[in-house]
Amino acid sequence: MNSIKRLFVRMPTVRFGVGRAFFGLVLGLGLVVGAARAEEPVSPAPSPAAPVANPSPEGKINLEATARKRLPNTAADVVLGIQVDGRNGDAVSSSLAQKSQTLVEYLRKQGVERLRTENVNFQPQVESPPNGPDKIVGYTGTANVSFRTTADKLGTVLSGSLENGANTVSQTQFTPSESEIDAARRDLGIEATKTALARADAIAEAAGLRVVKVETINVAGEENVVPLQFAAKVEGGLRAAARPVQTVSGEQEVSVRVSVQVGVSKR
Repeated sequence: MNSIKRLFVRMPTVRFGVGRAFFGLVLGLGLVVGAARAEEPVSPAPSPAAPVANPSPEGKINLEATARKRLPNTAADVVLGIQVDGRNGDAVSSSLAQKSQTLVEYLRKQGVERLRTENVNFQPQVESPPNGPDKIVGYTGTANVSFRTTADKLGTVLSGSLENGANTVSQTQFTPSESEIDAARRDLGIEATKTALARADAIAEAAGLRVVKVETINVAGEENVVPLQFAAKVEGGLRAAARPVQTVSGEQEVSVRVSVQVGVSKR
């Protein structure tokens, strides 16, 4: 019994000693780590990059350059007229509708583009006798058919149209196609811009300056459309239109103007 009591009396002493030793070990490790951190060198914060010096323009030069190119007229916009006269209104209306249908069907077979019927008109022919009321003596029906075709096919298409219902060529306008004009404008814009900037360099150099900045570039398209137009009325139908109509498409000038403003500074 005495041995057991002595054992229980000694246990708290042993546990207290172990705890105190463990506490001392932890405290020592903390001091070592803190000292190590205190000895680490502190890296300085990165300094902001120095700004790059850009030359400031001391003056400006404004100038223009124009580039031009001649394009062949490869497309033709045409307006054909149909006219029917008669004493009977129903007969005139029926004939106008038939001629229009015949003409449109023919043009579709020719592969024309932008085919459209427009300006359909029907009105009476009136006489005003000196001593009486106005009198209707007949009727006139008219219609226009417009379309686009290629310039090389125009003569044949016009002749065939006059054989298939049309009796008037109201308007013909030759022009390059939109894709050709757009491509030419793009190339001319580049050419005119290079020319303007080269002139700016030359002027600045002559004045003892140099171009340091391009301020603005403005591009403006210029079109000089000189369409070939003619009107013809054919009498006699098939015999009058037996030969293809002779046409000359010609050319059109396309130009682009570029305005440039540059900043200049001393050399």
